[in-house]
Amino acid sequence: MDKTLHKQFIKCKYCNSGKIVKYGTFQGMQRYFCKDCRRKFADNDSLPKMKTPVWIISLALSCYFDGMSLAAVQREINQRHGAYYAQSSIYNWIVRFSGEAVRQARVFQPMTGGEWFLSKTPVTAGDRQLWFLDVFDTDSRYLLASRLSETGSAREAIELLDSINISRKRRRVHPVAVNLAGIDAEEIPGVKTERGITGRFLFRQAEETIRKQFAAPLKNRRDVVHSFKNKARAQNLNDAWKAHYNFLAENIIPARKNETPPVKSWENIIEQSIIKV
Repeated sequence: MDKTLHKQFIKCKYCNSGKIVKYGTFQGMQRYFCKDCRRKFADNDSLPKMKTPVWIISLALSCYFDGMSLAAVQREINQRHGAYYAQSSIYNWIVRFSGEAVRQARVFQPMTGGEWFLSKTPVTAGDRQLWFLDVFDTDSRYLLASRLSETGSAREAIELLDSINISRKRRRVHPVAVNLAGIDAEEIPGVKTERGITGRFLFRQAEETIRKQFAAPLKNRRDVVHSFKNKARAQNLNDAWKAHYNFLAENIIPARKNETPPVKSWENIIEQSIIKV
């Protein structure tokens, strides 16, 4: 492409000026210099202030939250695109864009049914034994709430249930039947054990078919956070995994059973995050 065509098709990523000139290459990638804002940028799909194409970062985030380790994500990028990125860079992308995914997902109000699934599963963070407490809507499989707990107590599980703020007109059945896995109904404070009812919830032990429905995604999530010794960081990654599972996972997207979700793709999340900087 000659200089005239460069000026016609290549625009500065920062100021959209056409007054650009070639500025050498880096790792085989053409770079440019803008005469107006005097900034350098690469001829790729990266956003301003970023050297890496958005679709590479999107692939890394998707693979990681599907349960791949950092080393496996690194190999996947290399095998698909012949590009090498350090695991530290991949981890920085994950930390940087997870918060934006959580923020965008927070505004969504799912339609829920009259049956939920409350699961308590163990996870090791460093040398600490912790528990995940998760509440799913059984019909849509939407993950309504998730918490990384130091106690895994039934009382904390009830607090998590009570924290779920779903509009009454969106909830179809009262009280909600809660299928338990890892928690005995008799452990629940104030429960009427003969009927398994407390407040607005009816409790019963989950059948094996219900447990199997959620076994695979819960295993993927454990792979995402189990290697982190810092509980706060693990909780942040868990929140991001929740957004990925509900809106972006390949096999099942629970949010789409309700209505059009606000979170559309990792590419869109990355772009929105960059715009805010």
